[in-house]
Amino acid sequence: MVQGRGHYSNFEREKFSNVPVMVKDFIKSQPDLWKGKKILCVATMGLFSGDGAGCSARLLKKYGAKIVGGFHIRMPDSVCDVKLLKKSFQENREIIRKADRKIEKCAEEIRKGRYPKNGLHLYSRIAGLLCQRLWYYSKTKSYSDQLKISNACTGCGLCIWLCPTDNLTLKNGKAAAGKHCTMCYRCISSCPARAITLLGHTVIEQCRYDKYIQTAKKKEPLK
Repeated sequence: MVQGRGHYSNFEREKFSNVPVMVKDFIKSQPDLWKGKKILCVATMGLFSGDGAGCSARLLKKYGAKIVGGFHIRMPDSVCDVKLLKKSFQENREIIRKADRKIEKCAEEIRKGRYPKNGLHLYSRIAGLLCQRLWYYSKTKSYSDQLKISNACTGCGLCIWLCPTDNLTLKNGKAAAGKHCTMCYRCISSCPARAITLLGHTVIEQCRYDKYIQTAKKKEPLK
């Protein structure tokens, strides 16, 4: 969100320590929008981000943006069709609690003029390169055409409504995928029939923020 010259902008992104193609395309398509803007880059992560915020920061700087900070937030893993990094419901709810506290603490520091620098240092860039991008670059350098939809699809159309790149359509009463999947996992996380997969072949768990935060609010307030 950009409000005006000198105001702050936020980007939320994280896909194997790289900028999602959709976000990258948006930044490049608006080259004059970033000049002179002060931007705090925010990256979510399942376990380790490396230079998640730094990836978008470097791109934005090319277009004249002033990067005031980088902020990494650990969230429940959203890669629904891979067993790696999966946690129990209680563990994921605790991850959400810690994320909320970290955001509140960061906001307090920003009010004092102190901005976090997560992912902006040289060692973070090296860690992101060696631990993530070298392994996943081929999967994240462009839009994916690997989205798979099984016969379990009921044709409800929810995935079509959720897709940010209009990559899904309804054909013969079933969802059909194109070649512009941005790997956000929104459709996979939300499909009532668990009919959609991408990196894996079976939906292990559907993880969405509201699943944990709503339950937490009902049982006990966040502290």
